[in-house]
Amino acid sequence: MRPKIDAVMWPDGPWPQLRREWEHAERLGIGRGWLWDHLVLGGRPVWHDAYAILAAAAASTSTIGVGTMVTAPNFRHPVTTAKAALALDEVSGGRFVLGLGAGGAGADAEALGTPPLTPAERARRFAEFTEHVHTLLTRPAPTLEGEWFTARAAELGGGLPRRPPLAVAATGPRGIALAAERADWFVTQDIVRTAATPYAEVARQFAMLREACSRTGRATPSSVVVLGYGGERPLDSVEALHDCVGRYAELGATRVAVLWPRGDEAARQLAVLEKAEFTA
Repeated sequence: MRPKIDAVMWPDGPWPQLRREWEHAERLGIGRGWLWDHLVLGGRPVWHDAYAILAAAAASTSTIGVGTMVTAPNFRHPVTTAKAALALDEVSGGRFVLGLGAGGAGADAEALGTPPLTPAERARRFAEFTEHVHTLLTRPAPTLEGEWFTARAAELGGGLPRRPPLAVAATGPRGIALAAERADWFVTQDIVRTAATPYAEVARQFAMLREACSRTGRATPSSVVVLGYGGERPLDSVEALHDCVGRYAELGATRVAVLWPRGDEAARQLAVLEKAEFTA
């Protein structure tokens, strides 16, 4: 099987370096570059705003897709998120996918002085955030009231014939149910929660997603599985990459996403990508 591969890119260097990486990814045939969306540096010397870098990347390329991995309500508001998404959809010529996630505890959550939330509160906030973003993208000037967010006659440019696709990142039942209701793409990663292996964990989540979609009557969304963040090592070799893609495709994954090479192993891992065959 020829792999269908995306990459999770980085916003952690000078823009000329990052531009070259995006252009290289496009030449290789990477289908979509997803970009981490974090606020604080986390000890890094540079960590640029995801939306600014995605706009620059979209303007510097012509075929590779762009997307957030993922935007969370820890420091984003539905109104400003929807506005940025509409602009990126335009700049990219329809290549943008808006990835949304619940956000966890930690520096991003604390930077704005927000009190710590329980997992249940984060789940409720994520559901409201996703629903508000969807409404803002599909209606011309909505007024929205919620537990966490408010909008007043927010005339952003939403309600156009086409809205940017939504990707919902989730691992548990509440997030997967939300994906079944609203997502065009489902996003997960090779992190074990309850199963014995990353592969078994993703299989469990896909089964939950299919069951949730059967309840809503919606078709199961396309899916992206991020590999290399947890237990899988897809860039160890060309054979490892093809093996990972084949195994997760058998589960029903539409695409896999690898981490764009960084660190001491970057040159060797990049050589793996350069030798692989792609189906964008």
